[in-house]
Amino acid sequence: MSKQDLKNELHKLIDNTEDEQVLNMLMEDLLAYSKNNSTFDDLSDLSPEDRAELEELANEDPMKDTISEEELKKHMTQWVTRLSTKSDT
Repeated sequence: MSKQDLKNELHKLIDNTEDEQVLNMLMEDLLAYSKNNSTFDDLSDLSPEDRAELEELANEDPMKDTISEEELKKHMTQWVTRLSTKSDT
């Protein structure tokens, strides 16, 4: 399908859609992906505190909560031991 055919099909679908919620969702998506709209803010509904938390999480070290395989085995052994002790009582 050519780009123009695709646009024509989209126009038809939009013209035949009466659901305002669907139209709003489509508008938001189109704005988000628009190359010409550098001011789109998909986080506009976040409070300043939530934005700050999100920014902090985005900049967090991805390995922060990672443990080695050796540590995992130690934790698993302790967990299995506790489970078997509880089941014996």
